[in-house]
Amino acid sequence: MAVTTTAQVAPFPKSGHDHARCRDWMIKRAESLCLDQGLRFTPQRREVLEILSTAHQCLGAYDILERMGHRDRRPPPAAVYRSLDFLMELNLVHRMTSRNAFFACTRAEHAAPIQFWICRHCGVVGESESTLITDEVARLAGELAFRPETINVEIEGACQTCRTP
Repeated sequence: MAVTTTAQVAPFPKSGHDHARCRDWMIKRAESLCLDQGLRFTPQRREVLEILSTAHQCLGAYDILERMGHRDRRPPPAAVYRSLDFLMELNLVHRMTSRNAFFACTRAEHAAPIQFWICRHCGVVGESESTLITDEVARLAGELAFRPETINVEIEGACQTCRTP
């Protein structure tokens, strides 16, 4: 299978990008999923998703907590982690294992295994889907008599915006 990179929102936004468009698309998607599954999309879950969907970067739970609008009393970190767990269950958010951070999923559905492309300069994360990489991992695992349980592919480099002088 070939690599697919189409997404509902641009994986690597250009300068002047309208973050509100991404946020609105993600919130509508979350509301629809919650309605279909009889789940509550609480104000806190909404806020966490809004923060991630406008950032286009992977953020740690404490980074998210810092960006939350609660001036007088912030929610405890555990509450943010619960919101993240909920959003990951709905495939609205992914966890970046190598950074222990999270980012909003820019795709409505995943038809193949996902690869994450992380810009080392601006921190933006893009997604692609390809079975080529995971098929090769499975082949190599067979040669090593190893059974992989989870395959996370994270590629770091420079996005087009950061490479452009």
